[in-house]
Amino acid sequence: MTTVQVPDPVPGETSWISASPGGLWEVRRRWLGERKRGDITPMMGSLCKVKVQRSTVTEGNTLHTASEEQESTASVDSSEQATSYPRSLDSVLQLPLDEWFLLRMGEGQCDIIEGCLEGMGAGEMCEFTISAWNAKNSDANDPQTENTTEQGLSQQSDCFTLQLHSLTPGQESWQMTPGEKWAWVLSHKQRGGQRFGNGDIWGATDCYCRAVKLAITLNGKTRRKPEDEAFTEGVDGEDDDDDDDAALTPCFYKENEQAEGADVSIPTEEEYKTVKAELHCNLSLCQLKLGQPGKSRDSSIKATELNPKSTKAWYRLGQACLQLGELEESRMAFGKILELQPDSASARTALKQVNNRLKDLDSKLGQRLSKMFN
Repeated sequence: MTTVQVPDPVPGETSWISASPGGLWEVRRRWLGERKRGDITPMMGSLCKVKVQRSTVTEGNTLHTASEEQESTASVDSSEQATSYPRSLDSVLQLPLDEWFLLRMGEGQCDIIEGCLEGMGAGEMCEFTISAWNAKNSDANDPQTENTTEQGLSQQSDCFTLQLHSLTPGQESWQMTPGEKWAWVLSHKQRGGQRFGNGDIWGATDCYCRAVKLAITLNGKTRRKPEDEAFTEGVDGEDDDDDDDAALTPCFYKENEQAEGADVSIPTEEEYKTVKAELHCNLSLCQLKLGQPGKSRDSSIKATELNPKSTKAWYRLGQACLQLGELEESRMAFGKILELQPDSASARTALKQVNNRLKDLDSKLGQRLSKMFN
């Protein structure tokens, strides 16, 4: 879910900004009917049986129809799979209307619906309205907020109802083991690549952002290599309070040291940094395509810090700085590529472009100074 400040909602409403393949949308949700009692609500991994309908009738009739249909369908089972449905640039809601649909929370099939499901219980309903996010509503000091929803999509607010029939238990991220978190990181990364290949840049951005947020929580919880374990075994007899031992202490709490240290589902530190760098690099490219060079520069800087030998990360940094007019930084980035890969034709071409722009600026500056002193 994309975080952007929105105007204050009316009492009883919750509002946020969600991403769809066509761009950003403002979502406003309000509950329908009496709230159910219960602790089970959709979390990551929950399989939710939902139905979305366009709100074209009165609230009372909508509730009456929903209750009748809800009784005639079976509850979702944990052995079932999420319904496969192709994402489309021409659609805002990435699921069919007027039929039951199995949605896996956390996969980002429809960011709008996942946001609406947060806090819902089985048997509950809500009504939500969506409207294209207008960048004029955003912080005027943030030039990076873009709205690309104006291409072929309605600018009017549309109203829908969402029913949650049943769901399977899920987990909050803090309840997951490092191995479970890493599996989500890799699935988000793979899904982001697929969406990018299909031209779904907003969807790919959402996937990479989800992966990065989870990857951050794995910092310091990577799996030790065998040679690292052999090294720490040599200091087992030393005093635990010694400062030198702190640097040799594995990344897990000691009571979980043996079990988690041997878990191959947890990445090594090298694997962790490599994947995290790739995520930031891929996110940087998406942000460039969305017209967000400032965010792209920040993402590519993180990628180069994690993997200084990544020519792709340096190239993204050079492109972002070039668009921002930071020519010296751009020249440095493209020059770094040539240090790592001297035969890179694309880096040479880009560096030539940057040098030409710098020469033009120097020439114009010289002309201004000449006029001032003459």
